[in-house]
Amino acid sequence: MSNEANSLTIIENMDIKSVESTTRKINEFQSIVRKNLKEGKDFGTIPGCSKPTLLKPGAEKILMLMGLQSTYEILDSTRDFETGFFQYQVRCTLTKNGMVITQGLGSCNSRERKYVKQDPYSVDNTILKMAKKRSQVDASLTVASLSEIFTQDVEDGGIADDDYNHNSTPKTTAKSTDKATDKQIGLIKKQILESHLMNDEEKKRLEKKVNNGLSKTDASTIINWWLGDSKKGIEGERNKREKQEKAKQEGVSGKSKKDIIIEEINTLRHENFLDEDDAFYKAFDLNKKLEEYTEKELTIILRKLRSYVPDMTVSDEDLPEE
Repeated sequence: MSNEANSLTIIENMDIKSVESTTRKINEFQSIVRKNLKEGKDFGTIPGCSKPTLLKPGAEKILMLMGLQSTYEILDSTRDFETGFFQYQVRCTLTKNGMVITQGLGSCNSRERKYVKQDPYSVDNTILKMAKKRSQVDASLTVASLSEIFTQDVEDGGIADDDYNHNSTPKTTAKSTDKATDKQIGLIKKQILESHLMNDEEKKRLEKKVNNGLSKTDASTIINWWLGDSKKGIEGERNKREKQEKAKQEGVSGKSKKDIIIEEINTLRHENFLDEDDAFYKAFDLNKKLEEYTEKELTIILRKLRSYVPDMTVSDEDLPEE
């Protein structure tokens, strides 16, 4: 009961206008981050995850945008040269003008899947760097309130894996009895690898996985990631990217596709001497304002207007007097 009372006290003492202003600024900053970070370099998308994974270059850009400095401290470590086990736990502290803003934690060890097949004595420094990177990403997500946009907890699977050590991906050749079917492989190649919505880096990584051999389960995971699963309510990555592409085409102004079509129609009206509504409506047999037509109907009007040839004949009344 006392905890509830304390929570109510905090809410009652809040400056609501200040909270609204802060929330608005967070949303604006998130929008800036989305525009400045590049997929495949600053963040990666992997099968089966609803959110992309923030990578080290992306975390560094976020800190630069916010004018923050980072320092690192090893909280715990194990360097056992007899058994070949190495592990590090690192804390990242973000500061601005000497003031501590937030902290993040990260850990890594030589028994993680990506390192088990490597010489443990050669990955000591790599493991330390990975722990450091994870603490940095953790701090970046916290300070910029970006957890609803990115995640950091999946780094070893899917198309965007191994952002640090690309040579460490273990062979995933499937057993002959569990190999992906020809139909699955054909779908992945046709629907995913040939899609313009996939960037070059993603295609290379997926091609490598296909060439190494996919199991039926792996192939299903990749296909469901791309196409979605309506039964489970999962939206496919292809649909998400198509929406993003459409939004980019419509521009940052927030104009809908319908508004853009109307603007183009009005531009062509002027070029074809159809500025007057009566002349325009008569030429195209229209009986209502453009805004009242559907997007599909406007597209048809635009198509006709693009092929329209204005009547440039001159009547006797228009000829100058001699």
